[in-house]
Amino acid sequence: MIQKKNDLMTTTKNRQIQYALLLVATLGVMSGVTVVSSLPLISRTFSHIPHIEFLSKLMLTIPSIMIAVFAPFAGHSVDRWGRLKPLYAGIFLFVLGGSSGFYLNNFYLILAGRAILGLGVAFIMTSSTALIGDYFDEETRHIFMSRQGMAVAIGGILFITSGGILAQIHWSYPFAIYFIPLLFLPLLFRALYEPKKHSHVPDPELETSLMPVYITAFFVMVLFYMLPTQLPYLIVNTLGGKAQTVGFVIATAMVFNALTAIQYAKIKKRYSYIRIYAFTFLLFAAGLFFISRAHDIAELFFATMPIGMAFGLLLVNTNAWFLSKVPPSKRGKASGILTSSFFLGQFASPIFFEPLVSAYGIQGLFLIISCVAALVSLVLFTR
Repeated sequence: MIQKKNDLMTTTKNRQIQYALLLVATLGVMSGVTVVSSLPLISRTFSHIPHIEFLSKLMLTIPSIMIAVFAPFAGHSVDRWGRLKPLYAGIFLFVLGGSSGFYLNNFYLILAGRAILGLGVAFIMTSSTALIGDYFDEETRHIFMSRQGMAVAIGGILFITSGGILAQIHWSYPFAIYFIPLLFLPLLFRALYEPKKHSHVPDPELETSLMPVYITAFFVMVLFYMLPTQLPYLIVNTLGGKAQTVGFVIATAMVFNALTAIQYAKIKKRYSYIRIYAFTFLLFAAGLFFISRAHDIAELFFATMPIGMAFGLLLVNTNAWFLSKVPPSKRGKASGILTSSFFLGQFASPIFFEPLVSAYGIQGLFLIISCVAALVSLVLFTR
């Protein structure tokens, strides 16, 4: 009887830990997509500021730059001071900086708030990645990361949709969404605990062994951000769609992202990390090819199915591969570099692809990258 009670308490505690970390995982996607719908309205409100259209776009890119620059420092602090202190400091900065547009009317102060938001995300993502490695063994980790991939995709759908609805009322209202993490705190305080400190063991070969993971993370995000940075222009300028159609198309991809991510643990039992990459790049190549041939909006909805499925596995597989290689004493520092790799890729994506867009157009870009993805898939299959 006592054993059953202890097992039940342990199960309940594990479930609370997973719920808490799933909520934390949604903050990364919240940081970017929430205010997308407000950008044109912000440009109109602050039209007296020179170059406001360009400056308003910095609302999206400044957090990415801050995360990329400060994530390694955040990783060092996680190894030195523990996991929870940097996590809660990150949530405080996230709420303070993210909500700035709700109560401030000075554009430059709001922009500074976006920088603070990025700093907060650097601490949050680094701490939470390290905690996942600390709390779960490899098999449980794969199951959890399946759920995490689904939670992130669903969070993206909810935040981009609610941000669009609130922006129709007033441009500042989407910034109020950044207060939501305050509601997470009671569960986080109750469920999360500080893992025991691991002694530092020098491992000069670790960074070399992790370099393929970091490079993969960078290029995965370069590819991932093709959709939000290139697809809107194809929909509106080439196919004659409306701005709201962009959200529906990207949301459709995220639905398939969620449905595929939840299957990751089952897939990982059968295939290696490299073989999963081979499958996902093949799916990605197919989706890009369909987009490159699309003549109307309906075809884009069909094309987002394989793309969403691919990214549902790509991001989860990269995180799982990373955690399988990192010892506990190095998880903070290494998680910081991984986070930096992801967001450098996010920032670099439109810069990388702009020459191809200028030379061949957006659909030409999708066709070229489709061929590259198919070639990568072939190379990985032969391995």
